[in-house]
Amino acid sequence: MASKIRVYELGRELGLTNKETLDLCEALGIGVRSHSSSIVDAQADRVRRKADAEGLRRDPIVDEAEPEPAPPAPTRAAEPAAPTPAPAPGDQGGARPGTRPRLPAPGAYHPLRRWPRLPLRPGSLPQPRARPRTAW
Repeated sequence: MASKIRVYELGRELGLTNKETLDLCEALGIGVRSHSSSIVDAQADRVRRKADAEGLRRDPIVDEAEPEPAPPAPTRAAEPAAPTPAPAPGDQGGARPGTRPRLPAPGAYHPLRRWPRLPLRPGSLPQPRARPRTAW
């Protein structure tokens, strides 16, 4: 069975863009619809020869490997941080940038909650009614 190659792979090999490779295929009468179409090796050889004849071949496009991560920077000795002043009781103050707002206590009223959370007491929920027994 003849092996196949994708048009975009051939374009990388020739150093051409996908559009240039598609145009070469169309000029040779090779029916391709997109860069992901496959062509057999005989058709790929024809495209290579035409690219060489027209002087379109460039350096192959090589996928660049991911750069190696840089080594971690040396850390300096931790300097003691200045103590933060405690907020006054009841003082909401301005929120610091980059912090989330604090949520109210679990039982407290909140405008976005539908129902207040009430503690459950034994017997506070309605009990299911007993069904009458039916004989078959």
